[in-house]
Amino acid sequence: MSAELKYRHVRPRRSIFLIAVTSFALTLTTLGIAPAGAADQIPADGSWQSDAIAESATPAELKAEVADGELRMIVVREEKGEPDVTVVSVSDATQLNQALTSIKKDSTVISIEVDRKVNLLATTSLPNFASAAPAYIQWNYSALRLSEIHPSLKGNGTTIAVIDTGVNRNGNDLNGTIDGTIGGPIKVLDGCDWVTSLTNECTGTGVLDQNGHGTHVAGIIAAKNDGEGITGVAPESQILPLRVLDANGSGYLSDVAAAIDYAVSRGAQVINMSLGGTYDYYLIEEAVDRASEAGVILVAAAGNSGPTNTLPSFPAAYDNVIAVAATDQSGVVAGYSNQGSYLDISAPGSAIVSTYGLGYASLSGTSMASPHVAGVVALMRDKDIATSQIKYLLQTNANSSAPRDVQNRYGAGLINAYDALSCNTTSCAEPSPAPTPTETIASTTVINPGEVITAPSTPSTPVQAPAPAAPAPAPVAAPVAAVEVIGISNIVKRKFTLTVDSPAGSKTWIQRKSGKKWVTLKKVNSSSRSVVKVSKSGTYRIQIVGPSRKVISSPFKVK
Repeated sequence: MSAELKYRHVRPRRSIFLIAVTSFALTLTTLGIAPAGAADQIPADGSWQSDAIAESATPAELKAEVADGELRMIVVREEKGEPDVTVVSVSDATQLNQALTSIKKDSTVISIEVDRKVNLLATTSLPNFASAAPAYIQWNYSALRLSEIHPSLKGNGTTIAVIDTGVNRNGNDLNGTIDGTIGGPIKVLDGCDWVTSLTNECTGTGVLDQNGHGTHVAGIIAAKNDGEGITGVAPESQILPLRVLDANGSGYLSDVAAAIDYAVSRGAQVINMSLGGTYDYYLIEEAVDRASEAGVILVAAAGNSGPTNTLPSFPAAYDNVIAVAATDQSGVVAGYSNQGSYLDISAPGSAIVSTYGLGYASLSGTSMASPHVAGVVALMRDKDIATSQIKYLLQTNANSSAPRDVQNRYGAGLINAYDALSCNTTSCAEPSPAPTPTETIASTTVINPGEVITAPSTPSTPVQAPAPAAPAPAPVAAPVAAVEVIGISNIVKRKFTLTVDSPAGSKTWIQRKSGKKWVTLKKVNSSSRSVVKVSKSGTYRIQIVGPSRKVISSPFKVK
């Protein structure tokens, strides 16, 4: 690994999970830091600088965070108009004070933020099973008419970055070279690993996958078309594995932003992100925008919170990302798939058989739908379709017939790879018969997100039983629990009664208005009723930061 990668800091753009928000000017004033460009005008609303200001945390908030355990801080500076990011990890109040003392001497610092977690859309922890291929038809292969496309287009020469839990390249479908030739292009490249770093420095190669999710995604995209196992959407594309999520499917915002930048620097033409959450983080949007400007197509899972969810999932909801909903074998949108105007297109996502460890598993989720679209984009790259035309062709050729014309569930409709590639003309090979499956998945079978379908034994392909393992926990969808202030009462003589009801893991802050700024005074427990005493009269508000959103109460007066 080169020195420039090892010591490279993130250059991320907008957010995914929650950060305690307060005044940037107050933060730096409290630290005794003169903001960079203090004589300049206030940054325009919507600029990354103004977003960085909004994300700044006060020393009190940082101290409260470190009191709950190890704290990762994002220190943002500006370099040539772009955010320059350093991640600092501290484990106690003493280390935090030392870090803040050092930062205080740096007049170029724009913002000090808390590096929050991002998670898989549906975290799974599942056992591996035999390396023989499951005797189930790849219904998704047939749905995309890949047997008719692959004689002409296989994604050759396209590098797809998989920002996920890593990719295990030792299984039969992801090892060796893209077409099985000796000395040919390697199937899974050496990538990068941020999980093994305390900061967001790039370490490792990304080929460690302790969860299985990233390997499953990579197989959907690029499993070899060698007559064995499964076949990916773009079997002669290459995978660049970028590991940002650990064995539990959890990682940091700054690492996702760094991985996007790294993918661009390594020449990836497509980026798949089967991860997300409801927090809109500017550093990730900045990285997304930079990648898009460099000609990279970004694809992301739309979310697994179902049709009643009203919150968009990021990074899928960003303008420069193709947001993908999930369908089942009948082409109907899956019950777990998000709704929203940000959806761009839908793709197969339920009961998808793909690589998992050294074997195979069937998983469900928008995490599985997204790599289908990423693979089709690789086929379009193989055909030299202009970058500016890719999303347009995907959407205008999507199957939008009833009942798929519900935009808030399907986007433009169900992906039609055959027509998007203009295979309905002479530009693709004549159709060839699809392989006869040994067993099919019944359309009436209920497949839950994260479920493993064990491969049945057949006379020609004996399958070993799964190794004994503890029962897998039920898949956990991204949290959507409400966060709310229940009541503020008995406001008298610098004292009031506060009643809040919030999910576990929430933080409740009491803030007082000072000029145009809000100053955080203290933290109280959520899910409690308590009498709060304050030292000054004035205008107050309550801010609750929860697992999936934040709520700020209406201002109220305290005399």
